[in-house]
Amino acid sequence: MTATLERAVAIAVAVGSPTATPALVGDYATLVRPRLEHIQQSLTQFEQQLAVLQIAPMRMAQEDWRNQMLGILDDLAISEADLRALGARVTAPASLNTEIVKFVGDLDFVVSEWRMALDYDPDATHFARAGRAEKTTADEVGSILFELRLPIGRAPTPTPVR
Repeated sequence: MTATLERAVAIAVAVGSPTATPALVGDYATLVRPRLEHIQQSLTQFEQQLAVLQIAPMRMAQEDWRNQMLGILDDLAISEADLRALGARVTAPASLNTEIVKFVGDLDFVVSEWRMALDYDPDATHFARAGRAEKTTADEVGSILFELRLPIGRAPTPTPVR
């Protein structure tokens, strides 16, 4: 048996320039509002999906119900990542930034707890924690959206021209 020395050969390959990130136009509140509204709709769908269990608890064991639930969780996870990325790209007002950062963390917790509840939860601890967290997160997004919809200041009163 003869020993041969083999040497790894590396080949350099030219890589194209990275795709430019599109510029975001508008203030933070204008950009974040549709994202939050989408999350609010997804949380409403999620609650409707859970309401099915009150009528027919056996649905939780059915593949179609679980797939719909996991699909909603995937959508929430994507929305959470999008919101986090927006915060990295656009400067938010300090008060709103604090609320959004907390909300993003809470949403991440909700998604991970529900995934744990659906995949592995022999004593229902994740189910209980996820349920409570989802309710408070839904309230939180509603509160943030309410604040974003408030007028910025008092509208000037028109004065008649003489």
